[in-house]
Amino acid sequence: MKKTLLIFALIFSLSDLYAQVNAFGEKEKTEKEWFFAIRLMANLNGSLIQTAIVKPKSDSAYEIQYIPQDDWIRQVIGTENSNANPDKENLIQKYNVFEVPNEITNDGIKEFTLNKTKAILTNLWRLKYSEYPFFNPERNKDKGWAKNPDDHITWMPSESQIQLLKPYGITDLSDFFIGEHLFNLLKDVRNRDWQNRYIQSAGVYYDDTDN
Repeated sequence: MKKTLLIFALIFSLSDLYAQVNAFGEKEKTEKEWFFAIRLMANLNGSLIQTAIVKPKSDSAYEIQYIPQDDWIRQVIGTENSNANPDKENLIQKYNVFEVPNEITNDGIKEFTLNKTKAILTNLWRLKYSEYPFFNPERNKDKGWAKNPDDHITWMPSESQIQLLKPYGITDLSDFFIGEHLFNLLKDVRNRDWQNRYIQSAGVYYDDTDN
């Protein structure tokens, strides 16, 4: 009886190992049901964007879990457990959002990546607003990249600018940027040529954009 149990245990162990290793001897990637997402809408904590993970449902809707921004970044770079990153990959590196300078030591890479990613997220408000929307003496003169044809509307980009965002997987400005589309957006918004193309599509030009 004991011998039979040992044989079954060995079979199950080998089956589990085979499931994790492909024909080339590489570990299989865990199939994901959840994906990282960002929406250009303010949250209750005073941020101008919402950070979340989403799970597609059969009716084209999403199950949503909102996550504080710092925790969201840690999940993205694989230093915190996440249903959207079960293999704990550094997705910022995987999608080449930005390069980490060679002179940074291994101990400093995670901190650099976290801070750099946070800086990118902090500037995403510029896609939606023509001026900083909250009262802040240090930022009241900050210009966004959005420009609505109505000069009195400072919280919505032009239709031509919204069209430039649609290739990133949205149909409406209130939609989530999700998964690979999201990481492509985070990479592209750092590019000065992309920034200028977005700005100029509304017929204006600002020279004081941050990267």
